[in-house]
Amino acid sequence: MNYHSLKTRNIVSTWMSLFFFLILCSYLGFIEFFKDSKIEVLATNLLKDPINKEIINDVYSIRFKNRIGDFSIQKNQEDESWTMKEPRVMPAQNKTMNSILKSLSQIHVKTIYEFEPINIQSFSLDKPVMEIDLFTKSFGKIKLKMGLINPIDNTSYLTVSGHNHIFQVEILQGKMEKLELSNFIDSQVFSSDIDDVISFKLFRGKTKEVLNNLTFSREQWNSQKYNTIDTTNTMKKIENILSIKTHMIIDKQNDELKTYIQNYLDNPIYTIEVKTKSNKMIKYTISSLIKGITELKLDKKNYFLMTASDREYPYVIGKEYLDEFIIRYTDLK
Repeated sequence: MNYHSLKTRNIVSTWMSLFFFLILCSYLGFIEFFKDSKIEVLATNLLKDPINKEIINDVYSIRFKNRIGDFSIQKNQEDESWTMKEPRVMPAQNKTMNSILKSLSQIHVKTIYEFEPINIQSFSLDKPVMEIDLFTKSFGKIKLKMGLINPIDNTSYLTVSGHNHIFQVEILQGKMEKLELSNFIDSQVFSSDIDDVISFKLFRGKTKEVLNNLTFSREQWNSQKYNTIDTTNTMKKIENILSIKTHMIIDKQNDELKTYIQNYLDNPIYTIEVKTKSNKMIKYTISSLIKGITELKLDKKNYFLMTASDREYPYVIGKEYLDEFIIRYTDLK
């Protein structure tokens, strides 16, 4: 083999080695880049809301437990309202339920910790301040636990089923750890807001004698009884009636109490029919002042009874609200 041939082979070999070395470096660099990118994407995803809005929109029932009480609430599919199932069956405040779901959809994660026994104990997740079970149609049951609340930096520690991490998050809005029974119970008898009402009819007793027939059309309120009324004043009067609050919900009745209540409701002083924009008709029955119910600690002539066709139990209302049902022309003009 001559000298030139040997030199050529050495040069080719050198270039081939360099070529493969560059390929290897490029490959290793690509792997590292891909790995780093994957870790970065994973970290970014974890720092997003642990509960996405699809889950929140799919919730049909909630079990809420804090150190004050244990509550179970279910959504009514017909009108999107909520009903408490435990500890008592009664209408729930839509405002409270919507606030809870909104807060859960806006969780802000600050730091992520390993899901380890020492962290679980350190962050009081073994004895949580609050537990929430979300029951969904498509995602099954989602369980949340909130542990230690740090007032210094306004954060708390949270676990969410399906995530093998502990999230340090900004304190959830609405002070949910302090919610109690009164926050969940809907104390209003009327289930409709003024903006959803298109017809309000007030009858004397259970007859069809209409005392007032008010309808909303073309952005104004009209009266069958009066030629001219003011929309703003009429809306204010109806809103005052819709805002009447209950003193008590009678969800437990023996036979004697049932008969007592029914006797009053069979001879009402007023009947009201409210029609909503969705064409839902709700009927309300208002009794005269009752003699009193000793077992419920209700004094004589201080309360009246009221029922709603979309609510299961009768309400006890303070007598101060009875005059609200009197609609004068001066209230509307």
